[in-house]
Amino acid sequence: MKNRKPFRLGGTLTAAVMLLTQISALQGTAAKNAGKEIDACDYYMTTDAIKVERGKPVEFKTSELGVPAGAVVKEVWIDMSADTEKKLPTMPAFGYYAKGCGEYDWYSDGLWMQTPAAQAVVSFPVSEDYAMPSSFQIQCWGEEGESLDYFTLNAVGVCVEGGTSNDPDIGMVTRKGDVNMSKKVDQDDVTELVNYLTKESEIKSAANADLDGSKQLNAIDLTLLKRGIIDGSLNPAIEDNNETAMEFVNHIKLGWNLGNTLDAQGYYSPTMQDAATYEECWGNPTTTKKMIDAVKAAGFNTVRIPVSWGAKMDKNTYQISESWMNRVQQVVNYVIENDMYCILNIHHDNTDFDYETKIHHYPDFPYFYPDSAHYEQSEKFVTAVWSQVADRFESYDSHLIFETLNEPRLVAHNNEWWIDPSNSDCQDAMNCVNKLNAAALSSIRKTGGNNAKRFVMMPTYSASPDPANLDGFKMPDDNHLIAEIHAYRPYDFALRNDGQGVSTFNETTDKAELIEMFNNLKSRFISKGIPVIIDEFGAMNRDNEDQRAAWAKCYLTLADSYGIPCVWWDNNLFSGNGEQFGLLNRSSCQIEYPKIMAAMVEATKNRG
Repeated sequence: MKNRKPFRLGGTLTAAVMLLTQISALQGTAAKNAGKEIDACDYYMTTDAIKVERGKPVEFKTSELGVPAGAVVKEVWIDMSADTEKKLPTMPAFGYYAKGCGEYDWYSDGLWMQTPAAQAVVSFPVSEDYAMPSSFQIQCWGEEGESLDYFTLNAVGVCVEGGTSNDPDIGMVTRKGDVNMSKKVDQDDVTELVNYLTKESEIKSAANADLDGSKQLNAIDLTLLKRGIIDGSLNPAIEDNNETAMEFVNHIKLGWNLGNTLDAQGYYSPTMQDAATYEECWGNPTTTKKMIDAVKAAGFNTVRIPVSWGAKMDKNTYQISESWMNRVQQVVNYVIENDMYCILNIHHDNTDFDYETKIHHYPDFPYFYPDSAHYEQSEKFVTAVWSQVADRFESYDSHLIFETLNEPRLVAHNNEWWIDPSNSDCQDAMNCVNKLNAAALSSIRKTGGNNAKRFVMMPTYSASPDPANLDGFKMPDDNHLIAEIHAYRPYDFALRNDGQGVSTFNETTDKAELIEMFNNLKSRFISKGIPVIIDEFGAMNRDNEDQRAAWAKCYLTLADSYGIPCVWWDNNLFSGNGEQFGLLNRSSCQIEYPKIMAAMVEATKNRG
C-alpha cells in the first residue's frame, strides 16, 4: 500500500481505520536490517530521542544529513526504540512527496512489528519509479489501543546510489577457491579465474573466488588461489566422520527452534519474492547474528532452523531461488560460526492446503503429500530440495544436521495427527513417509563430500511418538541416522489451546505419562542402537512460569536419563490467543522466562 495520503495535519479516525485494514499488505514491505547499525548508511545523524507520535510526522531534509545535491537516495534507515512493556505492536513508516504517485502524490511504506524491539534498525526502500525529493517524513501508523502510540527515533540515515553502503552482492561461499563449482580446488579454478579477469568468460562463483574478502575479484585473489593450491589449505580433507549416531547425539546439549521465521509461508501473498518478505510474513523480525549469540549465551548449543522451500521454487523446474538459498545459508552460518550445532529441514511444505483460506493452491508451488496418489510429485519435490540443499552445504562438517521432513502427514484427513493401524489410508501414508525419507537420504548421500556421512534425522508419521506411529516406521540401513520425534506432552498442559488446557503440572500422573513415552522410544529405537532427538517440545504460556519450569526440569531430566536431547519450540509469541511458546524475545534478545531457562540448563548440565 504505497499510495496513501500523508498525515500532514494529524491522524483521523478514518485514516487510522484505513491503515489497519491494510496492515496485512504492509507486513514485510520494509525489511529490518540483519545485524547492521545506522552508521552503515552513507549519511546519517542522531536525533536526541525524538518522539514520533501517531498522526504527528517528523520531517527531515536530506541536506541535514549531509546528502549532497543531486545524490539519489535508495533507502531510508531509522534507529528506533519502542515501549516493550505494553506488549503492543507498532508500525514505523516513512513517506515523501512524489508527483504522480497515486491520488495524493505521496509515496510511503511501513513495517508492521508484531513484537516491537527495545531498539532496532529498520530500513525502507525508496520507490524506483518516484525519486525522493529533498525532504521526507518519519511516521508512526496504527490505531489507538491496538498499537503503540509512539516510538522513539534515535537516529536517521540514508543510503545513496553509488555510495559505500551499496556493497556488491557476490553470493555465498560454498568452498573457498572452488571457482568452477567442481567441489575441489585445482588448476582448472586458476584457469577460470584468469579467464574472468581477462574478460574472456563469466564466472560461476564469485564468492568462492573472493579470497581476500574485498567483494571484488582481482590479481590478489588469483595469487591467494595459487598459493592455496600449492600448500593444500584450500582443499581440506573430507571430515573423517566415523562416530556412530548414538555417539554423536551426546554432543547435543539443549536446542532452540527459530520457529515461524524461515518456515513462514507466503500463502497469503503469492507475489512476494524477496527473502526478507517471506522471513517476516508471519510477524517475526529478520533473524540477526545478535539473536543467535543470545541463544548461545542463554545456554543452548543447538539451533534448529525450520525452512519452507516450495513457495521459493520455480514450479516448473523446481529450482530454489538463489536469494532464498543465500539467506538460509547466512542464517546457518550464524549458528555454525558460533560453534553450535544446526538442524536444517523441509518444514511447512507438507501440502498446498491453506488453513486460513481453505484453498488448495496447487499448482502454484511444489510440495509433498504422503499418499500414493501424490507420491511421484512428492518424491520429485523432496529429492529436488535435498539435491540442491545438500550440494550447497556439502563442505560443512558434522555441526550441520539435515532433517528430511517435518511432521509428514495427511493434512485435513481424519487421521492427520493419529494413526489407525487398520485404516488403509494410514497404512499407505506411513509407507509413503518411509519411502520419502529414503529418497531424501539418497539425494543427500549422492552429493558426496561430507554429506556421505552427514547425520540425518528422519521423522515418524506426523513426528509422533505414539506406538502405532513407531510400529509403522522404517529407516534405511545407515549408521548415521537419527529418529526425529515431536512431543508436547502431557498434551493438556503443554499444547492444548481450545480453552480446556490446564496450567498445573502434576508431578505424579504427568511424569508417569512422560516415562511411558520415553520407554516406548527406548524399546523401539535406543535399545536397537538408533538415537532419538525430540526436536520440538515445549509448554505454552498460561501465566504459569513456575509450573512450566517444574515441568521443563522433569521432562529434560527424564530425557537425559534416556540419552535423548531436546529442542525447545520458540515461535516468539508471548501474548494473544495463539500458541505462546516464546522464550527468547527476539527484539530485546532477552529470555522472557528466566525460571524456565534456568530449569532447562540445570537439567541438561551434564549433556554436551
